[in-house]
Amino acid sequence: MTIPRRTKRITSEWLNNVLHITGYLKHINIKSISMESCGEGQGFLGDIAKLKITYDKESHELPPTMIVKMPLYRRPKDSTVPNFYEREIRCYDELVPISPIRTPNLIYSSIDSEARRCILILEDCSQYKMIDQIDGLNYEQTIQVINSIADFHARWWDAPDLFSFEWMPKHNDDLVVEFIDNFRQAWDFSKKSKNFELIFPEGSRKVGEKIYKQYPWLINSIPDENLTIAHYDLRAENIFFDSDNSEKPVIIIDWMTASISVGILDIAYLLALSLKIDLRRKIEKEMIELYLKRLEAKGIRGLEFDFIWEFYLRSLLSYVYLPTLAFTTLNRAVPRTFKIQSMSIKRFFTAIIDNDAIDILPS
Repeated sequence: MTIPRRTKRITSEWLNNVLHITGYLKHINIKSISMESCGEGQGFLGDIAKLKITYDKESHELPPTMIVKMPLYRRPKDSTVPNFYEREIRCYDELVPISPIRTPNLIYSSIDSEARRCILILEDCSQYKMIDQIDGLNYEQTIQVINSIADFHARWWDAPDLFSFEWMPKHNDDLVVEFIDNFRQAWDFSKKSKNFELIFPEGSRKVGEKIYKQYPWLINSIPDENLTIAHYDLRAENIFFDSDNSEKPVIIIDWMTASISVGILDIAYLLALSLKIDLRRKIEKEMIELYLKRLEAKGIRGLEFDFIWEFYLRSLLSYVYLPTLAFTTLNRAVPRTFKIQSMSIKRFFTAIIDNDAIDILPS
């Protein structure tokens, strides 16, 4: 069936039909739906909404709400826009079912490449706990996430089928290399701003200048071994916690940026962005050791702490383009958005400075 162009155009008839075709609905019909936008001005080019469902019969098995994700409509020439959503759909269709990771349950997905439309309908996880990005994860939550993503990384670590997903970007693709220009343009803008010293922590200018010179080396120095699938956006607000599930308490969402790379990228992103600075300082190396031990328990052996730690520092440096880009788009009109953007800059650069990470760069 034709995919609606926007979430607003989803009707109860359309949803009822596609869910009967897939077998998700059998002897019960959708009577009506109401919609609440939950992605306006947030997410990555996202048209995201919560659907509230009324069925023609009572059922304790069918969900009363669902989350629908679509790309914001663009003209056909804007070919890059839907690709992130197509990637996420394929992750749910092909990757998640054969991975030891908990995600929202998939209800429906469809891609129409010719019409350049796609849609993803998922379990609504709002009954579970999400941690505010500003508040940050606590010690126990961090351990849970590290264990969960380590299990996922171990499954794909240099696996025979790692490169079987043609649609998934790889560590040496042109898309990754574009990070060099993105960072350099953002840094050129940032360092000239009169607000630089107000937002960036002390020592950031020296850090940024050295990364600027060596960023091509940094981006192009990822080896062709010890690769896995990285989530690439592993942060507090992409994680739910289910306290009633002791085996799989962590639910990870938003798989649009999943890529083949080094797994420690996810750990660096998580610790630098989703922990308050004081906590990150206290438990940083402990969490790297936990990650390493979890990988070993899952059969990934022969890795030394110093090796993993160096790639942790490299990962902090390689991610620096994100907080720098955030500075170029600081939105003071929305207080919470401004607070998150400025916080991410401070946390990332402080993590780099605390660990003297630029010392690993060529002189």
